[in-house]
Amino acid sequence: MSTRLNDTISIELHIQAAVREIAAFTELTARSSSMDDRIHEAIHQGKIFFTLYLMVQSLHSEAKNTTANVLSQQNITTPEINFEWVIQHCFNMFYISNHDIAIDKANTCGQITTVTPNDMLHWQQSPMPENIENMVAALATKHVKFLASLFSQAEDIDNELLSVFSHAMTNNTLDLGIKLSSKAGTLLLEQVIHSRTGSVCLIFLNMTKNDEERQAISLYLADIDNFYKTLTTNGLKNGLIFLDKLSK
Repeated sequence: MSTRLNDTISIELHIQAAVREIAAFTELTARSSSMDDRIHEAIHQGKIFFTLYLMVQSLHSEAKNTTANVLSQQNITTPEINFEWVIQHCFNMFYISNHDIAIDKANTCGQITTVTPNDMLHWQQSPMPENIENMVAALATKHVKFLASLFSQAEDIDNELLSVFSHAMTNNTLDLGIKLSSKAGTLLLEQVIHSRTGSVCLIFLNMTKNDEERQAISLYLADIDNFYKTLTTNGLKNGLIFLDKLSK
């Protein structure tokens, strides 16, 4: 097996492990083997996948915007990447994963349960508490720092992000035996971009034009390391207390 393939598989496994770790720390795993609980777990994990992808792509896009800003000073014009572009690529990633041949085969054999728009609406009737939303974003940020450094070594980062995340999401779908329908995935993505995740992504993207936000993000990333240490050492309750102070 080539080194490149090994590296790609390693990143996919890290993404899947990050999703499960975040779900476990925020207590968003299934509480029973009932179909409702399993569907809610699949939705939560889909939310975390979207969160990770949006954040990594936003950081990468900010780097491209910074380069474009430098080139513009030499009269070389490059289109600026905005959040709408990032969101569209996130949906493309989800679509590719959802239509993977492995999922189609499992679905044909009756091994996959599909989350419908009605399931999503039922899930949205009990919204996630704001402090848990903030914790999902904070935990994702911890992993995004590492993932962004891995993807930065790729020749074509956009395609690499699309490929690796879609494969990781496909594998996770097969493990759970549950997939989101296209409409359900769209509803979930809309929820994610209007949560704390969307705010963090916009801050990432605006760092190019705002030195104060760049400095604020640097401090935030350092604080995230301390939050992660508090959470893993002292548990969810103390982690939430630390995060509440950090959010203020």
